[in-house]
Amino acid sequence: MKKIINPIFHSPLYVKASEYLFHSSKATVFTRIATGIIEKIEEFPHVNIEALALYCVTTPSSVTKFCRIIGYDSFAELRNNITYNNNAKHYLTMSDEREIINNIYKYLPLEKCEDMARSMANKNKILIITNDFTFNISNIFREVLSSFTRTVYLANRQNNELIHYLFGAVDSVVVLTFTGDWMEKEQWCSVIPDNLSFFLISTKIPTILSGRPEVWVPINGYPDLMASNYHSHKFMESVIYIIVKKIIEIA
Repeated sequence: MKKIINPIFHSPLYVKASEYLFHSSKATVFTRIATGIIEKIEEFPHVNIEALALYCVTTPSSVTKFCRIIGYDSFAELRNNITYNNNAKHYLTMSDEREIINNIYKYLPLEKCEDMARSMANKNKILIITNDFTFNISNIFREVLSSFTRTVYLANRQNNELIHYLFGAVDSVVVLTFTGDWMEKEQWCSVIPDNLSFFLISTKIPTILSGRPEVWVPINGYPDLMASNYHSHKFMESVIYIIVKKIIEIA
C-alpha cells in the first residue's frame, strides 16, 4: 500500500520555518519557535499563540516577533499560511525526472526569456537581487553571466545599505523571486534609479513596481510551480538556462 504524505509539509509555513532553522547560526528563542512550528505543523491552523509559546518555553510576544522575522504581519496570518497546491499529490506520484523536465519545457515563457536576453546582452555591470529561497539559482546566474567584460554582483534583498550602494555602480538590476510579495516592504524597491534597466522574473509584478520592469519574465504559467520546492526550483533553473543561453548566442 502506497504511503500518503500529508501535503501540509509542502505548505509555505512549513517551508519558511524549515528555512529559518537551516540558516540559523546559533540556538535562540526563535530557533525554538521554528522547531515548535515544525513539530506541531499538523495541528495548524488550530494552534493558538499562547499554546505555541508554552510549548516553545517562551512568550507570545516572542512568537509575534518571530512572525515578523519570517515575513508575516501577525500570528493569525502565520497559522493560516498552510494552503498547498493540489498538484502536490501529482508530485508524490511522479517518479521519472525526465517526465517533469519535459513537462516544464511546455510552459517556459520563451519569448520573454529571449526579450530579456536581448536587453541584457549589452549590459556590463549587473546587480542580481534575491532572497534565501532563490539564492542557489541566483548564484548560478551570477557565475555564468560573469566574464572579463561583464561584472555581476549578487545581493540579499534585505541588505538595503549594500543595494543602495550598488545602484550607483551598475547599469541594470535583475530580481529573481517567486511571489514577489516581500518587495512591497523593501525600501530599495521604491528608489531604483530611472537610469537603470530593471528586469524581473516572478509570478507577478508587485504594485510598487508597476510599469517599472523593462522586461518581466512571468513564471506563473507553469501549473506545478508551487507543487513542491523541487518543481519551483527546476522551473526557475530552466528559465535562467534559456536566458543565459540566448545571451551567449547573441554575444
